[in-house]
Amino acid sequence: MIIMQVRLIDVIPPGENPKKPGSPHNVRLYSIALMRYGDNFDGKTTSLCVRCAVYYDPDTAKEDPSKQGVCSNFLCNSKPGDKIKITGPSGKIMLLPEDDPNATHIMIATGTGVAPFRGYLRRMFMESVPKFKFGGLAWLFLGVANTDSLLYDDEFTKYHKDYPDNFRYEKALNREQKNRSGSKMYVQDKTEEYRDEIFKLLDNGAHIYFCGLKGMMPGIQDTLKKVAEQRGENWEDKLSQLKKNKQWHVEVY
Repeated sequence: MIIMQVRLIDVIPPGENPKKPGSPHNVRLYSIALMRYGDNFDGKTTSLCVRCAVYYDPDTAKEDPSKQGVCSNFLCNSKPGDKIKITGPSGKIMLLPEDDPNATHIMIATGTGVAPFRGYLRRMFMESVPKFKFGGLAWLFLGVANTDSLLYDDEFTKYHKDYPDNFRYEKALNREQKNRSGSKMYVQDKTEEYRDEIFKLLDNGAHIYFCGLKGMMPGIQDTLKKVAEQRGENWEDKLSQLKKNKQWHVEVY
């Protein structure tokens, strides 16, 4: 196995904590979106996945400039050369199994949860690693609100163009797409569209990963349970077997 970057960097935004006068702000945690070698493949850089927090006035439905995310806006507005206080890395370590370079990896993410998968895909398709030449299938399902919210879309689209036999890319845009029942399209709805193929891949040893807000998991679990029942399988037994085989990987927050 190859150890991916520890998944979080803690950032301390400048200024005073309004709830604790005289004290600095609490740390904010952001996902690392790279493997250990960094953007320049020299081991001296890293990349954080940050969503700038904005707030909308419920009466006008317009952005309220007086309310902004303290740390996310600071990071998004920072310029080259600005000093940023960080601690860490912290959080759990994610592993990309490399004992089988022809394995299938199904990656399901919402929003900034795509960060570790960006690292995986760079490892598979960008890094030159003498002992690891990826020849399997990487299948990414990414759920966001709309097209403007897609992260690293250019990178993923290029992988799909350059490696069509090794990379598949599905987007669930809940404000722009409808599911089969005519409701908003969420990532669990998109995975349900490919339910038979996903289950066959899992039966053949595929790894499946989930990363994003923990609220994504109940809907996905319900969808997978429904599919299992349609196939005449007991979902709890199947899930237990996937975990036993180390095919089931969950990192939610």
